[in-house]
Amino acid sequence: MLTSTFILALAGLSSMIEASPLQARGGSKRGLAFPKNHNGVSGSQWTHKFAGSKVSWMYDWEAVIDGTPLDLEYVPLLHSNQQWCTEGWNTNIANAKKNYKVSHVLSFNEPDQAGGGGSNIDVATAAATHKKFIQPLAAQGLRIGSPSVTNADEPNKGINYLKQFMSACNGCQIDFVVAHYYAWDNAQDFKNYLTKFHKTFNKPVWVTEFGVTSGNADEFLKQVLPWMDAQPWIERYAYHMVAPSTDQKYLISADGQSLSSIGKIFATA
Repeated sequence: MLTSTFILALAGLSSMIEASPLQARGGSKRGLAFPKNHNGVSGSQWTHKFAGSKVSWMYDWEAVIDGTPLDLEYVPLLHSNQQWCTEGWNTNIANAKKNYKVSHVLSFNEPDQAGGGGSNIDVATAAATHKKFIQPLAAQGLRIGSPSVTNADEPNKGINYLKQFMSACNGCQIDFVVAHYYAWDNAQDFKNYLTKFHKTFNKPVWVTEFGVTSGNADEFLKQVLPWMDAQPWIERYAYHMVAPSTDQKYLISADGQSLSSIGKIFATA
């Protein structure tokens, strides 16, 4: 979808990042978050349900994809500082660039949380690991994302955690900040939170996970999707997630054969 940006251009145009969001450069903001493996099968299989839809990019919380996904831009992610993530990182990035279109990379998944997929990394360790494994990719022309954080409002979580990380990661190239959001189906709360997130860091925002924990997810999506598309500072977003669900809160139907009701909305609204 998007061409890679050379490092010299990044350096010279860093002040223009917010003025030139991804949508303005062409393509949809909407992406697919799918599990690398789900109940013993490759999660990439379900990306094909979105063929011909509005989606333009994908990620799977890692830097390796099992199976054959839909032909979309891929965004690798360094899930944590654990050895299983770091030991093959550079090789995985190189292979990803051979197999898919890669122009961005994501840092740690929810280092402000233990459990629920969180990587649970203290700020100092997260900054040091980011500098070692992710920052060097800026020299390859990749745009770099911050660690994703939860929407928890506690001293060492959410926005507060990311503020500490941004301070500790001095000299790091952070092109966009990454938010996660889970709550009930109040669209205005969602909008207010993301607006606050953007104003706090004054950088473009990716929402790489969001979901409805209670209420009407269909109506929620119908309200927030056009709003996110209209915000120049929101570059990309992905709903959680592309996998079968029995309660219709995921994007794939329970039998894995079709899009769920919210999947249809996410694909076309």
